[in-house]
Amino acid sequence: MDSRIYEEVEEDLKFITTSGVRIKMMLSLMESPKTSSQLREEFGIGTSTIIHAARDLEKQGILIEKINGYHLTNIGKIISMKLLDLMETLSVIKKTKQYWLTHDITGIPEEFLERLGELKGFKVIKSSPINLLQVLSIYVKLVSKAKELKGVSPVFVPEFSKIVKKLLKRGAKVHLVISREIMGEVLKSYEKEADEEVKEKIKEGYLKIWVIDDVKVAMTVTDSFISLGLFNLDGSYDFSTDMISYDREAIKWGRELFEYYKSRAKEIMLE
Repeated sequence: MDSRIYEEVEEDLKFITTSGVRIKMMLSLMESPKTSSQLREEFGIGTSTIIHAARDLEKQGILIEKINGYHLTNIGKIISMKLLDLMETLSVIKKTKQYWLTHDITGIPEEFLERLGELKGFKVIKSSPINLLQVLSIYVKLVSKAKELKGVSPVFVPEFSKIVKKLLKRGAKVHLVISREIMGEVLKSYEKEADEEVKEKIKEGYLKIWVIDDVKVAMTVTDSFISLGLFNLDGSYDFSTDMISYDREAIKWGRELFEYYKSRAKEIMLE
């Protein structure tokens, strides 16, 4: 990217980011138009401060004053949305900073990294030396309640086959995208766990599996949560750490990530 773009927008960036009042006003007006009195009560600051900030924003074409209060202009709406996205992304990184510094993010496509702010509800779950299986036990507990499950995985965990079997018998739909590297183990496990009831569920389309050549992320998304796992920087998968969120926006992000990988994978015909 041409670094000269910074020179073009340097003053605009400084104008927006050097005033907390202006930022708060822009974000607040995204919800609805508001009067100076409403903004004063919301922020707990003087009317003169609100009016001064509003005049500055109006000069830049970001807001306009009407009879019922201040409104964002079209330019103001666009800038405010981008500003909110940046703030949400920074919030995600700040809360889980060490995780992003120590893991390989190449398995998350660029267009999904750009939407990282949608993961603001994520919490890092980590096993301890006292309880090495803590992450797995939490995961199993959450997954067992799922009505539907979509997953992407480059790693094989034997316990997962038993979970899938239980989900299918409960009438849950399970769709998986797996790496070619673990396909043999997954199919062996399927043959071991597939009794007549499970086979009938498979015939009805409750279990579908796709294979992809390479994937660097382990992700499970259900109707109620999303779990995200990554590789360490040394190339080993981190079984001891998971990121989990119950936020609807994060779940939507996970479903779309699944569709991204599914569209690049080849379906296995199960019998």
